[in-house]
Amino acid sequence: MALPASQARSRQSTNAQRPPARRRQLGVVERRRRQPARTRNWVVVFAAALAIGSLLAVVGARAYMTEGQVRLAKLQEQLSAQVDQNRNLELRVAQLQQPANVLAEAKKQGLVVPGHVTDVPEVSSSAPQVTASSSASTGSSSVGESADPPSSHTASAARSGSR
Repeated sequence: MALPASQARSRQSTNAQRPPARRRQLGVVERRRRQPARTRNWVVVFAAALAIGSLLAVVGARAYMTEGQVRLAKLQEQLSAQVDQNRNLELRVAQLQQPANVLAEAKKQGLVVPGHVTDVPEVSSSAPQVTASSSASTGSSSVGESADPPSSHTASAARSGSR
């Protein structure tokens, strides 16, 4: 569409009245670098991988702890069973050690119950002990004598060796 001549002239007159616009110098515009966007993408990917990895680590640790708890429960069950068995065995030993049971078992094996039992007194460690030096000082035995007379067996062995 062509403009009528009157309108074209009026436009030219308005353009002439305006101060001339500064012309910008034209130059080569560098493209924006995409590295910040790529870096941002890598950071997002790394953060997501780190979050997923840490969640997997937590799940693995929980599974390991649960396995340990199950093992601990089994060991505690075994321990309580062994403690019960130990108590039963101690009770059985106490029952078997009673004097009535010992006498009954002895009779079963053909042993005879003694008529008279004598207890031997306990020797205390504070009692004086007889040593060789104390017996020599009392003069109870002389150098040439022995407490026991020689047996006939030792005398005959001494005679056969001298021949």
